[in-house]
Amino acid sequence: MKTASLVASSVFLLSAGLAGAGELQHELLVFGSAEVADTPNVDEETTDIEKFKASADVLFSLQYHSFKALGEYLVTNHEADLERLQLGWEPSDHSILWFGRFHQPASNWNHVHHHGQFLQTSVSRPASEEWEDEGGIIPQHFLGLLWESSWQVHGAYRLHSAFGAGLAPVMTPEGLEPFDIVKPNVDGSKLGLQARIAYQPRELEDTSIGLIVANNEISAHNGPLSALGPFDHLDQTVIGLYARGDWNPWKLEFTAYHVSTAFAGIPAAPHQDFLVGYAQVERDFSHGIDIYVRHENTTDATDNLYLQMFPRFVLRRTTLGGRWQFARSHALTLELSDSDSRLQSFSEIRLQWSATLL
Repeated sequence: MKTASLVASSVFLLSAGLAGAGELQHELLVFGSAEVADTPNVDEETTDIEKFKASADVLFSLQYHSFKALGEYLVTNHEADLERLQLGWEPSDHSILWFGRFHQPASNWNHVHHHGQFLQTSVSRPASEEWEDEGGIIPQHFLGLLWESSWQVHGAYRLHSAFGAGLAPVMTPEGLEPFDIVKPNVDGSKLGLQARIAYQPRELEDTSIGLIVANNEISAHNGPLSALGPFDHLDQTVIGLYARGDWNPWKLEFTAYHVSTAFAGIPAAPHQDFLVGYAQVERDFSHGIDIYVRHENTTDATDNLYLQMFPRFVLRRTTLGGRWQFARSHALTLELSDSDSRLQSFSEIRLQWSATLL
């Protein structure tokens, strides 16, 4: 598969071949974090929580006239992954077409925060928004095309839209596995489609409300994983609604997903649905202190055959945390959670340092 080398070569040529031109613009951001966590009286192997995690998230961008390149490389104490690599064409100031590996637009949380821990107030992310290699149940990384645009309506009000189409992750015994640019393998990968339409009262404010839709074909890899036996692929449809509000000093983030799954290739396999959602409320105080609380819940999960393939997925969780931002670009966050997975109930304690290093 030559896709990875083609994309990487294109980024290199864009930066090297145009470096002498005065119009070339570039930006580099580096986020760092270190976290310790504990689940008292519970074995670490029965959860997806690491006792210690350190990471550096590197984002870079290049622009020459209407052409762009964007990359995100994440290094942790147990892995290194090229999370995003996108080449873009910007036909106007309010629209851009990307090709490459991107974060699917049908997740507002990941669209806003990406992999940089400093960008989010909480230490953990909602279970429904987790990345594939962290036990996520909804595909988050795709290889294909992404179209983003916005337009002005009624004065300062704006509508934002994003549409994606690309190769969806595959289901393995370890969970969902997206296309890897560094070690490309498209065997069995099928199509995923995503869309997000959001209404934003003011361009530079976080307040918005939006509709999220996705349809993914998730193929099976390396043997049967379903209680019903081997299957060809999963048809997954996600319909969601999200809202973000920023009314200083209060902030609210709410998302709810209706997820439908069907096993293709299994006669008389049931078509099953479940609901999953969360709400997070934050309160800003003086001296860089934020307090937040989040509740997550999943309904119709007990007999759901798809969720049975993710035994460590957190069905319900209530989280309370406090964050202290100091020295402008550093933060310390303490977080406590009461969680229920398919396997057990347990408590979580997390302490994290995060920062913008560049």
